[in-house]
Amino acid sequence: MMKVGGFLQESINDKFHDAEIYCIKINKNSLDLYLSLINKIDKVIIFVSPVFWKFTSFEQQNVIFEFSTFDGKTIPDFLLEEYPELNNFKMSSYQISYLDSSIGLGGIIVHELLEILEINK
Repeated sequence: MMKVGGFLQESINDKFHDAEIYCIKINKNSLDLYLSLINKIDKVIIFVSPVFWKFTSFEQQNVIFEFSTFDGKTIPDFLLEEYPELNNFKMSSYQISYLDSSIGLGGIIVHELLEILEINK
């Protein structure tokens, strides 16, 4: 398991570009949000203790173009304009993850921690 924090746009984006999201779920016990990925990689992204999210619709194909994570102090202006709700999290200790899709599911997730799990085949 890899835990991720802070502004990590370049390293995260390289790992997830063109990966396909095939499953999204919430763990009712821990309230964590899970995105399962295939194609280039077989991984699960876990958004630990999410407090807010906003997604576009989940389609037959859901391909990540760019995946970026920011802390509350480094939210880019374009995200604040596209998602005005993020103004509530400026200067917070939360992380903000941005899913820019080539097709299908995209959006933002505000969470405490990001974990990445390898899927064992």
